[in-house]
Amino acid sequence: MGRVDVSIPKERFLLCLSFIYLFAFASLYIQLPGLYSEKGVTPVQTLTLNVPKDASDLVKNLNLLRFAEFLQLDVYMCLELVTVVGIVLSFLSSFTSAFRIGPVFLALWLLYLSVVKVGQTFLWFQWDILLLESGFIAILLSSFGTLISLPRVVASDKIGMWLLRWLLFRLMFSSGVVKLISDCPTWWNLEALHWHYQSQCIPTPLAWYAHHLPGWFHNLCVAGTFVIEIPMTFLFFMPFRTTRLASFYSQVLLQLAIILTGNYNFFNLLTIALCYSLLKDDDFNSRRRRKWTVSGSLSFVISWVLIISIFVISAYLFEFSISNNSITSSVGFTKKEFTWFLNTSVKYSIYFGVAFFFVEVLHSIVVALYARRFWRKLYELVGVIVISFIGLAVLMSSLVPFASLNPTIQLPSQNLQVYKHLQPYYITNSYGLFRRMTGVGGRPELILEAASNLNGPWSEYAFNFKPGRVDGRPPVVSKKSFLFYGDLYLLVVYVVDYS
Repeated sequence: MGRVDVSIPKERFLLCLSFIYLFAFASLYIQLPGLYSEKGVTPVQTLTLNVPKDASDLVKNLNLLRFAEFLQLDVYMCLELVTVVGIVLSFLSSFTSAFRIGPVFLALWLLYLSVVKVGQTFLWFQWDILLLESGFIAILLSSFGTLISLPRVVASDKIGMWLLRWLLFRLMFSSGVVKLISDCPTWWNLEALHWHYQSQCIPTPLAWYAHHLPGWFHNLCVAGTFVIEIPMTFLFFMPFRTTRLASFYSQVLLQLAIILTGNYNFFNLLTIALCYSLLKDDDFNSRRRRKWTVSGSLSFVISWVLIISIFVISAYLFEFSISNNSITSSVGFTKKEFTWFLNTSVKYSIYFGVAFFFVEVLHSIVVALYARRFWRKLYELVGVIVISFIGLAVLMSSLVPFASLNPTIQLPSQNLQVYKHLQPYYITNSYGLFRRMTGVGGRPELILEAASNLNGPWSEYAFNFKPGRVDGRPPVVSKKSFLFYGDLYLLVVYVVDYS
């Protein structure tokens, strides 16, 4: 068979995703009583979940908790069962490669989708829908493997890895441009980090030190964030090894910086896992001596021209200058110029995304045809055809939320129809955190107090991770992946309601 050059990054991604599923289910399970039990904050008993009448009814509202009555369990006990099964399957998948297969990832996706659909207030965050979208693509990536002695590495893997790369591009590019689309003055003045470290939901101890760094350094970091999230993402489309590595390390560097200064559970870990889609097998063999070739030298030169061009243009657009032992920076483009860039880049990104998808499909067909045995060749070709059609539906659906960044784009009606049909399953979503910086001028806090009678005395509820006492050190949430929903929700409330 022809060479499938994404087997190592594929396995790394599936391994990381297995651990992330484990963290997600485990952190939710230990908080189920306080969140969803009869005496919890949002009891699931109040939800109406009818047993599916037939297969079409189940598909229309896909939720495993609808079988609670059939299993003679109440909804909360069924939720516990679903979560426990998710923990067991993700644990097996994390520590045994034999369980890193399609049926297991399909089950994990169905289990987490069911949890999200009844999660109400506490499961509407972007990391939840990102996990569902990544998890669905993982189903396309993973084969039946050792379950029935089928190959783990197949030609269609290239299509699945491209869908992951397209997801990563939409995530990072959208996260960058929405900050400027929102017209938030702190982002346009490069002053967002002056407030971010103290106003974010659950800061780490290092956030205190980051907050007290010089103002010029905060401005420089905001400009650097824009460079990584916007122009550097276009390197995802380049076929050169140097650009792959540059884009990979720049994205990972940004995520590590966020992990060190803030607790965002598995969101940053999942983003790093998605970055594996930028790599190929050769990128994991640093000791391999590469022969000199004209094409290799030319790609090396082109790569560095692209990288240096991005930094030179960025230095011009953000007006970098060195003076008095500091680097000053400011936005050197107007909102009108940014709007032109946004509309143009979104339009051509869609062209690139669709074009490269079909390139990967054709490449996968060629790889499948290299199979020596007839039955292996047939298996590979059927797999490529099936994954291509499913992947095309995912791609068409993903263009709808992405194209919303440019209101002038008119997509074909077929895209809207596909998106409408897939929307209940969270297979494609819109992204963009921190559209507007909150806590400017100070950090609002919600304080909950209780008393045995109305006359007092009143005592403040102390949460494990929600910042409260100014003389207490911010926490580091275990494994950076266990999300404490109650603490986080109280911190998000003032973003939605107070502001």
